[in-house]
Amino acid sequence: MKVANGKTAKHFLVFGAFSIDVTDRVLNRQGKPVSLTPKAFDTLLALAENAGRILDKDELMKTVWPDTVVEENNLTQAISALRKAFGEDPAAPSYIETLPRRGYRFVAEVTERQEEIPQLYRKDPKEQDRPSEIGAEPTETPVSADGERLATVVEVNEARPIPGRWITLKLVVVAAALLAVTVFAAYYFWLGKQSQDRFGGFKHRRSVAVLGLKNLSQRPDAAWLSTALSEMLTTELSAGDGLMAIPGENIARMKRELPLADTDSLAQDTLKNIRKDLGVDYVVLGAYTDLGKESGGRIRLDLRVQDAAGGGTVVTVGETGTEANLFDLVSRTGAVLRSRLGLADVPPGEAGAVRASLPSNPDATELYSEGLDKLRALDFLNARDLLEKAVARDPQYPVAHSFLAAAWSSLGYDAKAKEEARKALDLSAGLSREQQLVIEGRLREIEDDWGKAASTYRTLFGLFPDNLEYGLRLATAQTFASQNADAETTLSALRRLPPPARDDARIDLEEAALNDALPNFQREQEAASSAAKKGRAQGARLLVARALVMEGRALWKLGRPQEAAPAFTEAQQIFSLAGDQEGLAEAVHTHSEMLVDAGDLSGARKGYEQALAIHRQTGDQGGVAANLNDIAQILWMQSDLSGAQRMYDQSIAAFREVGDRHGEADVLNNIANILYNQGNLARAADMYNQALAVFRQIGDQEGTALALANVGLIFYTQGDLDGAQKSYKEALSISRAAGAKSESAQAYYGLGEIAADRGDLDQARKWHEQALSLREEIGEKATASESQLDLASIALDQGRAGDAEAASRSAAAEFEREDSQDDEALAQALLARALLAQDKLAEARESAARASGLARQSNNRGARLVVAITAARIEAASGGPAGIRAAVRNLQTEAAEAAKLGFFHEELEARLATGELQLKSGPAAGRATLDGLKKDAEARGYGRVAHLAAEAMAGK
Repeated sequence: MKVANGKTAKHFLVFGAFSIDVTDRVLNRQGKPVSLTPKAFDTLLALAENAGRILDKDELMKTVWPDTVVEENNLTQAISALRKAFGEDPAAPSYIETLPRRGYRFVAEVTERQEEIPQLYRKDPKEQDRPSEIGAEPTETPVSADGERLATVVEVNEARPIPGRWITLKLVVVAAALLAVTVFAAYYFWLGKQSQDRFGGFKHRRSVAVLGLKNLSQRPDAAWLSTALSEMLTTELSAGDGLMAIPGENIARMKRELPLADTDSLAQDTLKNIRKDLGVDYVVLGAYTDLGKESGGRIRLDLRVQDAAGGGTVVTVGETGTEANLFDLVSRTGAVLRSRLGLADVPPGEAGAVRASLPSNPDATELYSEGLDKLRALDFLNARDLLEKAVARDPQYPVAHSFLAAAWSSLGYDAKAKEEARKALDLSAGLSREQQLVIEGRLREIEDDWGKAASTYRTLFGLFPDNLEYGLRLATAQTFASQNADAETTLSALRRLPPPARDDARIDLEEAALNDALPNFQREQEAASSAAKKGRAQGARLLVARALVMEGRALWKLGRPQEAAPAFTEAQQIFSLAGDQEGLAEAVHTHSEMLVDAGDLSGARKGYEQALAIHRQTGDQGGVAANLNDIAQILWMQSDLSGAQRMYDQSIAAFREVGDRHGEADVLNNIANILYNQGNLARAADMYNQALAVFRQIGDQEGTALALANVGLIFYTQGDLDGAQKSYKEALSISRAAGAKSESAQAYYGLGEIAADRGDLDQARKWHEQALSLREEIGEKATASESQLDLASIALDQGRAGDAEAASRSAAAEFEREDSQDDEALAQALLARALLAQDKLAEARESAARASGLARQSNNRGARLVVAITAARIEAASGGPAGIRAAVRNLQTEAAEAAKLGFFHEELEARLATGELQLKSGPAAGRATLDGLKKDAEARGYGRVAHLAAEAMAGK
């Protein structure tokens, strides 16, 4: 920044709808910020500052990574991120042009702009400390390990010091045209030391965990009081800014991981483990005695507060009350505890919010407490039933609605979960601001509106920046919202919290999840391994299991399945021993996905069936629907189309039951795939379009791109190359903007097929190479082999039969490993053609026979047509005049079948082979067939077939 006359000049680079704020390192699109990683921004800045000039790759990498030796893939990822941000097609770039084997050039016109704004105070390390204009201590701008600025910005109504936080307060005053002044506060973490200001020596808040209370009366009908009293005490103690409460779900998880004796006092070693797991300063435990209705419902409550770090008892307290007046009992007990812990009374303005956070009557309180206990024990069915009864007894209690939404969501009923979550938010006005934001965040998560969820948690984390839980939720939401740079900033800030929070293994898990989304599988593996190591050290076995699942996934994606398998196996053992059925199902499911990729379809099916059984046992209908869909996919890949259809029918019924529109659209798309393979193009087209409509309606960009590509496939199959190209290009545009590499690869694949049929083999090869590159990048072995097979077909058309042979052999071997019979049949058919072109007749007959054997077991009409056409060519080559006549009859039959089904490409191929063979036995008939074929092909834009027909008539 240049400073003059008390103002600060900001530097902008402007191009098209975009502008680069060089000063604050932000890319804006029409005034709105666009999320970029720091290195992607550096790459953009280097290109834009050298607009019009070719920057070779070495120069770019040295500019962006000046002190680090990196691979070219890092630069490729940065360029890909920029193109995604711009939404541009690399084949027709508006901003970044790729020059093969040279580098990149920024082709948009760039102009510079300067803006002056009132100078913002920022402490420079070279300057002397000086007070800010509001009298606070000097502030520092936190920086990351590599020197980049970190910030967590939160909008609030007024600028004021917030007690008990590790923050730096910063006033920003923006002068408007009409001299109106808007003041907002931006909170930054003071990383590395405690914050102090002129209003008092505020320190990072201490934290407290209410571990639950022992039922001394031993009466089962009084067991609910343990949860009720714990929840009430947690709310009472966390009122105001003195103490931060550990959420009850975290305590429940900790109890599953660290077996605790049912006692009113804990040993020092146990307390140290609890401190490591929860990051807590104080624990509250104790007992209660319910003397029963004959005593008027009297309750004796005895509590002990222990120092989690030192192990000593800080305070003990005993109070007596009644079930009918639980709130008063807890309020009196809480007041004594607050006083002895040196906390002020509950602020008068928050007393109402504390009362509103509890049910209004004893019956609702009992049902709510029992339901919450079941929810934390992962018994979602019973939790749902109890919480439904609780909201029936107290319909205005928002927290019960919120937890009921969580139960419905865990069972897969999205529509009902959204309904309850919206009720919770609508009823939350009487709660504290913190509780309102928590409820809103849950709603946004259930709605899959991760952008709004991130905004909500950003506000929550800004108000309570010492709360690791809120920071983790923010990072999760940012990752799901593809706000990758923001998620990295949040995680970096969490690592600067004071211990033990900054060492929490869950931060590593969030980092692993972020890198899975980027994707950067090496960093995912390292972060997951770190989380597992920390989890083992503190005895947090369920956390270890979660980390092992993520590490196994990363190893799989890195091409190291042998190392991944033991990680999945250990995770499954841990979940099983801990009784975490949902965790077990997730581990089994992820392992099965790897087995599919490795070609072990039988093993994958067993895993999906195990996960299906678990979901049925726990009542998770969403999980049931998803696993039925997965099993159907396996059956489809094994050519059991009728079995797949049965599973899909069950799956779509389950998705519709739970109101999962995304799942419904997925299954519609998959059913359409079966119909397509069966040759029912009309019904397949209808189903693809139904899926497309749902994907568009729910705003699923990846699903929309996938459905568009499949609609393109229908157009292509029926011979409408223009319609197919339009669909594929729209799919490509949407998938690139969404960062959906698998769907982008599918679109490139389709465009390659179209280019090949039009006779532009060079362009076809480029499209297929781009599809192959993406598929290899994301580890899709099966689809990568499909791309290799199409490249082999192009090589054969270009006269490179040896190359075609090698590629088709490799693809056939991969498909055989994966037990994908239809694909293997197609690969063997192409291999036979390549061998025939090299006069290797015996080998060609062998491959054709293998292809025919596989095709006979298949319900895939398109694959059977291709194999039959190839078999006829081989038969004609080896059977003399009689063989040629038999082959011609077979080809004419296949051509008629293809025409009847609407498989225009296969019809042309059958007619081409027919004409070529007829030339050998009856030249006049052959020329007539080929001449008619040439005219039909030219009329529909099939330049390749028209060219081959012309060459055959010319005797070439």
